[in-house]
Amino acid sequence: MANDIFSNGCLHENTVVQRARNDRNKRAPDIAAIESRNWLLHRHYTRHEYSVCKVLIEKELTRSNGHEYANYLKGLILRKEGKIQDSLDCFQTAYNVNSTNVDNVKQIAKSLLIMGSHKHAVDIYMEAEKISILPDWEIYHGLGEAYVKLNQLQEGKKHFKRSTELTKNELPNIDLARLYLLDDMIPEAKNAYTVALNGNSRNIDAATELGLLYLRIGDMQRAFQEFGVALAHSPNCVQAILPMAYVMQNHREYDVALSKYKVAAQTIPESSILWNNIGMCLYAKQKYVAAISSLKRAHYLSPMSCIPSCNLGIVFLTTGQPASAAIYLCAAVSAGPKNPTPYLLLGLALKRLDDLEGAEKSLTKAHALSPQDPLILINYAVVLDARGKQVNATEILTALNDIMAVVEVDVQISQMAKKLSKRLQHEKMEFHIGQKVPTEKYEEQQLSADEV
Repeated sequence: MANDIFSNGCLHENTVVQRARNDRNKRAPDIAAIESRNWLLHRHYTRHEYSVCKVLIEKELTRSNGHEYANYLKGLILRKEGKIQDSLDCFQTAYNVNSTNVDNVKQIAKSLLIMGSHKHAVDIYMEAEKISILPDWEIYHGLGEAYVKLNQLQEGKKHFKRSTELTKNELPNIDLARLYLLDDMIPEAKNAYTVALNGNSRNIDAATELGLLYLRIGDMQRAFQEFGVALAHSPNCVQAILPMAYVMQNHREYDVALSKYKVAAQTIPESSILWNNIGMCLYAKQKYVAAISSLKRAHYLSPMSCIPSCNLGIVFLTTGQPASAAIYLCAAVSAGPKNPTPYLLLGLALKRLDDLEGAEKSLTKAHALSPQDPLILINYAVVLDARGKQVNATEILTALNDIMAVVEVDVQISQMAKKLSKRLQHEKMEFHIGQKVPTEKYEEQQLSADEV
């Protein structure tokens, strides 16, 4: 009776208690959750171990077609590999699994933005804004990018401003500063770049672009400082090396500039701007053969660029090859029809070739594009005098004298103007208007290294 129990007034053996104890010792079968290995996928992804992560993702997708996080990570990896359409399909699958997750919607919009479907991207970002519980800076930043692509700059600026209010991330401030620069709002752009650097002092884009802004307004010291900050974090950053070397080149530190260009050449050997600057450094060091070689390479890399062709014309004029100079200056005129400098140099080259009529036409065009440039005016007057048009030459000299009374010009230009003016007055007094007087000495002064 010791092992018996009473229940509902009846005597029972203790088998029920024993069965309960046995059932308690049995464990329920393990049923793995669909996303139980998300932590492992996340760890490999954040470590940039994409090949291992992709293998694990495929295993998870085989186990379950409705794996939201696996599809999400797969989409991110495919986008990094440049497979934008495939990544969009993965994000769409993740959205079908969970349409309330705002991250899925944002990634769909970002993929559409990369693919060029800017209007569709705006619509998707708007949808993400509706389902987002809290204001999300990434949504407004994406909207700003989409509106900029649609050339709606004011809308883009508005959304970038909203994004900067929600985050300390530097990206919205950098994009906002670029829009300010398009509107020539220099102080606002400078403040935006400064805020971006305060948020992330290691951001190379913000430092280099702020340096270029200082370079644009003529603050060389601060520009040099910002380029130095960028190079301190990334010694091979060509975006900072090139402008820094350019500043050194302008200060006639040609050897230092060339050493910087040598470092940049290891990263961007096919840059036309790089070889153009190298060529002009060599030209300043009077290494004309090497300069021509570098400038020809720059011209080859960018045949439709005006600057390398124009600089080749300068070097050929200096080395006494006006025919070669004229060839490249014609190319420069075609590349930059609204730039007066190629017309000026072409006029000098044609004058050297005794084509005074062509020289006059070229300088007439240069004068029309820049009627107050002292260098154009003095050369135009010289060519008009050589053509026997002393009256027109006198008018040009009068205009030049008016400009020199207000603006300080190069000493050589003022000296040439005085000599030519005396000569024209002397001819007028002696009534020898048709007499030709050699003007080669004026031309030699025009082609000095300082003025080139």
